[in-house]
Amino acid sequence: MSDNPASNEERPCLHCLIADAIDDFYAEYGSESGEKDTIDMDEIISALGKTVAELTYGSDPSARQRIIDDLLSEISRFEAEYASAPGSDMRH
Repeated sequence: MSDNPASNEERPCLHCLIADAIDDFYAEYGSESGEKDTIDMDEIISALGKTVAELTYGSDPSARQRIIDDLLSEISRFEAEYASAPGSDMRH
């Protein structure tokens, strides 16, 4: 990671880009049930699962398991963080 704060300011937050892409997708296409601006968590979970599988395809089994374990750990960590934060603090 760079010690230069200017370079970090130029680099967009991946979390925010992904969240914005999901918001934009559902604003434009709605959910599979046809509701506009309704986010379908099952569809998002499936899409994220497919993405992780694609990104880790070809990795050795222990590396893939470590990635899955890391993902589950991050979900738990942020779930706890978001549970204790006001809604406006959830995105940065």
